[in-house]
Amino acid sequence: MSTFDVLIFIQNSAIAHAVSKSNHLVGAGLQIFHVLGFVLLLASLVLINLRLLGLAFNSYSLPQLSREAGRLIWGGLALAVLSGALMFAASPTLYYYKPIFLYKIGLLVLAVVLQVLLYKRVVASESPSPLLARGTVAFSLVLWFGVGLAGRAIGFV
Repeated sequence: MSTFDVLIFIQNSAIAHAVSKSNHLVGAGLQIFHVLGFVLLLASLVLINLRLLGLAFNSYSLPQLSREAGRLIWGGLALAVLSGALMFAASPTLYYYKPIFLYKIGLLVLAVVLQVLLYKRVVASESPSPLLARGTVAFSLVLWFGVGLAGRAIGFV
């Protein structure tokens, strides 16, 4: 089965038909939820990064702040991925053959891997190594904002 066959299978699914044949407000609502989820993720991540760098929220414990904001990060990611998957299902061939979409998905995978493997360990310590903290913050922000910028570019490329 080729990639094109898989894309056509997704496009012909009941969910894809429900989304693509529905009122245009459904598509607009999915886009709103997609952006809202991503903004929730980014805002929470920036809060943790400010604390990690010692620029704000210094009265809060880093592990405690990361636990509280982590719920918003993962909730925002779930909302963005679910709404994104529904938008993708409605017209997968449109998205898949745009190189910027594949770039976005690659950045997304890298950002999630970084979040799970490195970021969680760095924020678990009350006072991580400053070099490791700065590097993790920089890498994390570049990846997550890269996902957002690539997503925004999809409509223009």
